[in-house]
Amino acid sequence: MILKLINITFFSFVTALTGCSNDSIEDQMVDNGEDKDTTEVVNLTYKEKAKETYDLIQELYKEGDLYKENYPAQANDNTYSYLWPYVGMLTAGNLLYELGYDESILEKEFEGLEKYYDNRSNLPTYQAEPVSEGSTDHYYDDSGIVAMELIDAYRLTDNQFYLDRAITITEFIMSGEDSRIGGGLYWFEGVSTDCTTDSNCIKAANTSAYAAYVTSELYKITEDPQYLTFAERVYKWTYDTLRDPSDNLYWNSIHINTEEINTRKWTYNAAMMIMSGINLYEISDEEFYLDQSIATARSAHSKFTSVINDRLFYETNDPWFNAELMTSFIELSEYDSKSKDYVEVFIRNADYAWENARTSEGQFYEDWSGNNRGRYYWLMHQAALVDVYARASLFKNE
Repeated sequence: MILKLINITFFSFVTALTGCSNDSIEDQMVDNGEDKDTTEVVNLTYKEKAKETYDLIQELYKEGDLYKENYPAQANDNTYSYLWPYVGMLTAGNLLYELGYDESILEKEFEGLEKYYDNRSNLPTYQAEPVSEGSTDHYYDDSGIVAMELIDAYRLTDNQFYLDRAITITEFIMSGEDSRIGGGLYWFEGVSTDCTTDSNCIKAANTSAYAAYVTSELYKITEDPQYLTFAERVYKWTYDTLRDPSDNLYWNSIHINTEEINTRKWTYNAAMMIMSGINLYEISDEEFYLDQSIATARSAHSKFTSVINDRLFYETNDPWFNAELMTSFIELSEYDSKSKDYVEVFIRNADYAWENARTSEGQFYEDWSGNNRGRYYWLMHQAALVDVYARASLFKNE
C-alpha cells in the first residue's frame, strides 16, 4: 500500500519537529488569563459534535456506498479510499449507534466494508482496496483494526455475522506470526514468506499488538483457549522485543534479516499494548499486566505531549493514532485514576480544535492546535474526530 509507506516517511519528519515534555499535567498547563469569546457560539454536546462531524464526512467524502480518500482530491487518488481510513467510519458507525443514533448508520458502514472482502479459498480477509478495483495485498494491521470493529459491532447488536466474520479474519491475522526472530507478526502477507532484504521484511509492533488485543477479545467471548495462548505469546514477544526499557514505550519494528530496530514510537502502538495488557489482566488476574499498562500510560502521556499556545496538546500529527491512545486511557481509567486526567487533556484538545483548527468548510486540521492544516483533506483525520467526540460523550455520561 503505497500510501502507507509515504505517510510513514512523512509522519517521521513531522514528528521530529514536535517537542515532548516529561512534566506533570499541572506543571505543563499555562493559564494566560484570557478566555475565548464564545457568546455567538452554539454550545453543542459531544454527542452532537460527533454526529455533526459524521454528517460533514457524508457531505464531502461520500462516493457511492464507500468514501473518497481525500477531499479535496489529491494527486493520484483512487476512486475509493483504502481500507485503513474506511475503518475509521466503522468506528464512527459503532460509536454513533452506542450513543443512541439509528442502527442504520452502523449497518450502512459495515455493508460497505464487505466490498473490501476477498473471499479467497485460503485465509479469506479484507484487502487494501475494494475488490472491484482489482487484487491488492492483505495487511495484518488492517485486518486487526477491522476485527476490533466487528467485535464491537457484535457486542452492540448481537448480530452473529459480525462475530463469525471476526473469527474468520482472525485466522488470517494469526497466520502472520512465525518463529523468525522469536515470534511476532509481519506487516503484510506479501513479505511473510522467505523475505530477507526487502525494507518491509519486518515484524511490527502494531500488527503484533493488534493481534494480541483481538485474540484476547475473542477469548473473552468464546473462551477458546487457542486465542488466549496466542494473545499471551504475542504480547510477551512484543514486550520483550520492541519495548524500550528506558521509557516503556514501543519501537516501531525489527528487521527480519539485520535485526535492526526502527526506533520510531507511535501513540497507537502504546495504546494497543495498554489495552492488550488490560485484557490479559482481566482474564488472568496477573497484576504485572496491569502494572505494565500503567507504566506505558505514564510514559505515553509524558512523551507524547507538549505545550503549544499555552495549552497542553498531544502530538500535532496523526490524530487517529492519538484517538486510539485516548481510548486506551479510557479503558485504563477503570483501574488508574491518573488516566482520567489524561483523557481530559484529549477532550480539551478536541474542544480547542472545534473552535480553532477547522477549514472554512468545517474540516479539522491534522494539527488540533490550529498552527498547521497538515493533511486536513484525509478521510482518516476527519473520522478521528467522530471517534474522539463520541468517546468524550460516553466518558462524561452525557
